[in-house]
Amino acid sequence: MHVRKRGNGWQAIVKFKGNPTQQKTFNSQAAAKAWGRRIESSMDNGSWIDTRESRSVLIEHIVDDLVYSYERFGLEVAGPKLGQLNQIKEYFHGVSIHNLTFDDVLDFAAFRLETVAASTLQTQMYYLKQAITNSRIKTEQPVVDMAIDELKKKKLIMGSVRRDRRLEPGEYETLMEAAEGHWISAAIDIAVESGMRQGEIHALKWSDIDENKGVIHLMRKDKGAEGGKSKCDIPLLQGVREALLRSSNVLGQGPNLISVKRAASISDKFARMTAKLGIDDLRFHDLRHEAISRMFERGMRVEQVRVVSGHRTLDQLSRYVNLRAEDLAGM
Repeated sequence: MHVRKRGNGWQAIVKFKGNPTQQKTFNSQAAAKAWGRRIESSMDNGSWIDTRESRSVLIEHIVDDLVYSYERFGLEVAGPKLGQLNQIKEYFHGVSIHNLTFDDVLDFAAFRLETVAASTLQTQMYYLKQAITNSRIKTEQPVVDMAIDELKKKKLIMGSVRRDRRLEPGEYETLMEAAEGHWISAAIDIAVESGMRQGEIHALKWSDIDENKGVIHLMRKDKGAEGGKSKCDIPLLQGVREALLRSSNVLGQGPNLISVKRAASISDKFARMTAKLGIDDLRFHDLRHEAISRMFERGMRVEQVRVVSGHRTLDQLSRYVNLRAEDLAGM
């Protein structure tokens, strides 16, 4: 191995019998030496991989290949997962998997943490890892795994944390006033009145609303069903009817009610809006908690709420019920 000064950087050159010459330039001499020693060691023990032929493999193509690995068998990738995979594609557009660095992945994590929770970031990091694993492409370093370990050490990613955030007095009015004339107002209104998930609202079509039967046809998450979803009907509650009427001027004129490309655009827009309004620690999914809690406060029974929310067990439903003590006073 030889390290030499080259311009403003340091170039490491590795020549090892039976292997092609390798060279790479770094900002510091220490980094150049560390890389050179690692390449020499891997060549010596036979674990070195020549990746020159696959330098043009882009991360966006790897993500597409992951989606296709499901679709080729007729399996649908769930909307929320597809949305997060598309965010990965957009962020790393034009980046080759072999040029991806540890710092690049950490920068992506920092960027996402500006608008999402730690549990959401954790899911997205594992989606990125899954895409790379599915590609079966060998890289010099497992930078995504390294980044995940670093984020865990800093406790920046973790499992889902139970939340009890509900709308405070005046927050709904503030949100709707700020969202007036924008499609996000419809998404907020429908979420608060129906308890539907972000992906369900995004996928909702006009043809799914059956006025005659008074139901909404949905494809809901179902781990036991083929493709991870199953058909179900939820009641077209009066509050949802009124929300649709209030939002008629901003709803899509095409087949979908919310005419945006990605489901994640809903939570992203909501996060930007709450930040601008100074509303702290309120996420779009919290509106589902708000809706379900309101149903109980209106006197709906557990069995009735479960039909609306789609929860299969009381334990699952209880995670979304955040009743206020003051609202129960005098009952």
